[in-house]
Amino acid sequence: MAYAPLFHEIHSEFFQALCRIINAIAKGKHMTRAEILQQLPNLDWNGQERANELIDTIFLFHPDGYACLFLDKPIASRATTAELIWLRAMLDDNEADFLLPASLREKLRTKLANVPSWPLGNIWQTVQEQGDDRTTLQQSLKVIWQALREKRQLAYSNRDTKGKLHEGICSPCRLEYDAAANRFYLIVWHLEESRAIKMRVASIESIRCLDTPIAAGTKEAFQTFLASRRQSVKLRIERQNNAVERSFMMFANYDKEASYDEETDTYTIQFYYYDFDRHEVLRQILSLGSAATILEPADMREAIIERLQAAWQYIQQDSR
Repeated sequence: MAYAPLFHEIHSEFFQALCRIINAIAKGKHMTRAEILQQLPNLDWNGQERANELIDTIFLFHPDGYACLFLDKPIASRATTAELIWLRAMLDDNEADFLLPASLREKLRTKLANVPSWPLGNIWQTVQEQGDDRTTLQQSLKVIWQALREKRQLAYSNRDTKGKLHEGICSPCRLEYDAAANRFYLIVWHLEESRAIKMRVASIESIRCLDTPIAAGTKEAFQTFLASRRQSVKLRIERQNNAVERSFMMFANYDKEASYDEETDTYTIQFYYYDFDRHEVLRQILSLGSAATILEPADMREAIIERLQAAWQYIQQDSR
């Protein structure tokens, strides 16, 4: 069997940057030498001379300073066999239906009819919580994906964990998927309240994509909000009940640092999250049981203690 890497060297950042530049010029965009150099990734050129030599082998320059191509043709995208197999598997997966319009999906499936199918069940086994029924969420996911793609606002009604119904108009910022918990989350920006809200897609009762575009400056305001709400927690994890493996899986989507202590045979994990994820983080830590000890911060440790005490009181009352 021939060796077919999934990420081929021709798909490098530098090659892709050149393809984008060439295709942009082929479509009529005017670009100067300085603008081309700006769009190339930072490489160890050892000065500008080698970079300019490369540019001169690929582009011609008009007297007005704008680049043109030796051959006025775009560069077609090329995928490896492994990538085509992955693409067909995605197109055949009904749970990924929301990512593409039905007409485009069928067109691609027709084009890939001769590509071998990917026998997922024979390759790996998925281990995750029951979480969301992704098939029933397809309509909501399609609306959210459309709003993100077209940069339009959403009208929604959402029921929180306490059963309270919230309605409003918002700007979608992110659609997140927790692979371990098998749950979709939508993070939105409320302009009037100047804050971000994270809601579980499964709890959204209705959602509609509006014609109103997302307001200018929303992205910058959202990033500033995130920077001001970044939190961290440090845990010591004992090697029992698969707690180490579970913790790395549960916290896979967080930025984190980890170390191993040979003397105590324990792991220390510090990960970073945003304050609207606090409820979910507490739930995940509690699921690790006695194998996890919160080293810092103190307020997170107190929050865990309060939840354990409340659970114990509930058990005591229920047993009477």
